[in-house]
Amino acid sequence: MLASRHLNPGLSHQATSTARHLDQPLFLGIDGGGSNCRAWLQNAAGELLGQGQAGAANPVNGYQQALDAIVLAAEQALIAAGLAPTLLSQLVVGAGLAGLHLPSMQQKLATWQHPFARLYLTTDLDIAALGAYGEADGAVIILGTGFSALGSVAGEQLAIGGFGFPINCTGSGSGLGLEAVKLALLAADGLAETSLLTDAVFHGRTQQQLAEVMLKATPGQYAQLAPLVFQCAEQGDTQALALISQAAVFIEKVSQRFLDAGVTQITMVGGIAPRLLPYLPSALQQKIQYQQAAPGLGALSFAKKQWQQEWHQEQQESIR
Repeated sequence: MLASRHLNPGLSHQATSTARHLDQPLFLGIDGGGSNCRAWLQNAAGELLGQGQAGAANPVNGYQQALDAIVLAAEQALIAAGLAPTLLSQLVVGAGLAGLHLPSMQQKLATWQHPFARLYLTTDLDIAALGAYGEADGAVIILGTGFSALGSVAGEQLAIGGFGFPINCTGSGSGLGLEAVKLALLAADGLAETSLLTDAVFHGRTQQQLAEVMLKATPGQYAQLAPLVFQCAEQGDTQALALISQAAVFIEKVSQRFLDAGVTQITMVGGIAPRLLPYLPSALQQKIQYQQAAPGLGALSFAKKQWQQEWHQEQQESIR
């Protein structure tokens, strides 16, 4: 039996402003992760009007920072569409955020006095799955700053990971960055081989300097080291290749867990996904697709679906 611990899109927390009726709504999809917050603006006809981007939007790692990033990304999307940022109050927003599977974050965000006409909240996994498969069965693996995965079979869900950095980030950008830092410090102590990767991590710094910086680093800052791992691996660095191999083995196990549960299609999203995919066994690669646009499409679809349900409910109530 599959079980879900993630927020179901149909049960998402909602918060509404005083604007109750929108004749020609503008829909905004938000994908909020540990490094970036991306926004896509559409009109009621489904035409893409503009896109925006801001910083990290995982409320677990910075609540106010996440709120600010959502608003800034929305403003940037409006500006890209040639519209005034003051139109925030006309936006129907569907936002999928990393960290929102935690009840404490759900409760906190449900009280946000946001500037939008409507705000519907769910997890980043939910919008990725919705964008990739709609209501159909399938699994999504997010490999960005963090790691999480969600599969759906015959209406039942299987959630894997998603508990965050540093306790649950294997294979992700932050996880690879963390392992690279640990390896570099060990190499400096003579407990691991010095390599192209360890030198790149130090970048001329001493052990003390590196430790001082990374002890205060955010998951997003650790994830910034992940490209170094792949760059060094492409140059044949055995240490980097070993880290990537460990990540690939982990994702292979996650994928097999879904396949054993009856999932027949798997999608990977996130910045690390396309870089790690070639390191997976060729047979598994044939069963996995990478979809960069899935979270954005899912967030917009989620916003429209939730708004339509609310609109119909209001219409029914007005008739009574």
